[in-house]
This record gives sequence, structure tokens and C-alpha cells, in this order.
Amino acid sequence: MILYFTMGSKELINEMVSKVNEKDLSGIANAEKIVSIALSDAKPFTIIIKNGKIQLTDETPEKADATVKCSDQTLSDIITGKLNAFSAFMSGKVTVSGDLFFVQKIISVIGKTR
Repeated sequence: MILYFTMGSKELINEMVSKVNEKDLSGIANAEKIVSIALSDAKPFTIIIKNGKIQLTDETPEKADATVKCSDQTLSDIITGKLNAFSAFMSGKVTVSGDLFFVQKIISVIGKTR
């Protein structure tokens, strides 16, 4: 059993990405996208989707297809299913600039590993 409450959002996403099956990944596999994660209370990171793989990096991209801004706890709660992403967005806990629909796809793909 994974103790999600001891992990930050980057570690959670990294753990869950390792469990994404090929069928679920197929919805975003052909995309080449960069999503910048700007956290208010933790180190930012970047999600890179390229060549059918999801990779996390600490590098800050010059240009991102989407930028997600929120707290580390909010992102962790969304990833673990404790908080609905749409509700968090509508309440202002999360802001997304750029390709919002692709961010939704990533959350959906990663969320299937819960």
C-alpha cells in the first residue's frame, strides 16, 4: 500500500504515471505537450508528454502548452481524488492557462491508476 499522504504532488504523479497502462495512455500518446506546474508552496515541476511517454522534470520550460497554478496540497488532493478538479478550478483553488482540455486529459489518465 502506498502512503499517499506522505508524498508531495510531484511524487504522487510520478508514482501514478508509472502505473498508467498503454490503453489509457493511448488518448494522449500521440501528443507532444509540455505542462508547467507552478506550486505556491513547493518547488515547481514540468510534465512532458512525448513519444507516448509521460515524464516529470524539475526543469522550467521556456514555453509550455499549459500552466497549472495551485498549492501542492490542492494538486495532491486532485490527483488522489479527494478534490474534484472542476470544483477546484471553479472555486479558484486552481488556475490553468493554455490548453485546459489537455490538462483535463492528463488528470483523467493519471486518475485511472487510483
